[in-house]
Amino acid sequence: MISMTYPRSRLLRLGQTALALSVSLLLAGCFTSSQPKFTLASAVPALGNGGRYIVYQRNSDGSFQRDESFEMRGRADRGYDYIEDKGKVTPVSLHRIGPDRYVAQAIREDGKTADYLVLRLRGNEVLSYGPDCAKQDAAKLKGLGVEIRDKTTCVIDRVADPAALFATLELGEPGVKMVRE
Repeated sequence: MISMTYPRSRLLRLGQTALALSVSLLLAGCFTSSQPKFTLASAVPALGNGGRYIVYQRNSDGSFQRDESFEMRGRADRGYDYIEDKGKVTPVSLHRIGPDRYVAQAIREDGKTADYLVLRLRGNEVLSYGPDCAKQDAAKLKGLGVEIRDKTTCVIDRVADPAALFATLELGEPGVKMVRE
């Protein structure tokens, strides 16, 4: 069983780790698993060798406001290291689920637990979606093997095809965008 005592502020950082998660993840819920559901063999280097990125948070009026920046550094295994300004490193991998869409899988500090986002690459920017567990079709999720906890957390440990799951989610609006410097 996954402990959900994980600090919400760290969830936001993990979201940015996985290429800039929106604040909506903190308020709306998240998708998580006790072990990574995607292997590095299925990872794609969608951001090339990485680079330095500026994060823009979505405001309530739909506009974006500049926030912080971070570095994504490509690794030989097709994953990335997200590097905070203070030097903390978090492993992230991207997995294609559509022509311009990817699942970002970020591994927590324990080296096992993973959190997920859906990303859309549009030219020079990446839009980040933190699908709201409470706004999904609960029967459909359960049919795919998702365990819904407290209506806000979707645990995907029993999902047989995580790519199919993420490809069918209602994404809503992007909460964050990131632009390469």
